Amino acid sequence: MDYNVYSDLHKDAYGFRPRNWDVIRSWSPAEFEAECDRAADALDDALQAERQAQAAAVLAFEATVERLIATGAGDRATAIRWLADAADADGDLGYLEYSFNLPYNYLRK
Repeated sequence: MDYNVYSDLHKDAYGFRPRNWDVIRSWSPAEFEAECDRAADALDDALQAERQAQAAAVLAFEATVERLIATGAGDRATAIRWLADAADADGDLGYLEYSFNLPYNYLRK
């Protein structure tokens, strides 16, 4: 039973490390495996929710870009530059992606 792997999995799934190690160490191998499976399922759910949230964020971002183009930006690059200026991103596209919950490297493609 690899407690470090379980701790990492738990943190990824729930956002925090498990705290009651006395209880965890008392689990049988079958209980430990069941808890690992439960945490893995929770992590899959969290990743799916994140993908859905980012897909919605992409749609919202692209709608904003289109509105900016229609209201005077002229092109996509200018609209993104305006958004970066408004977000005080100082040319950091990674920060702009983070600010809009866009996937990593979305604006570099």
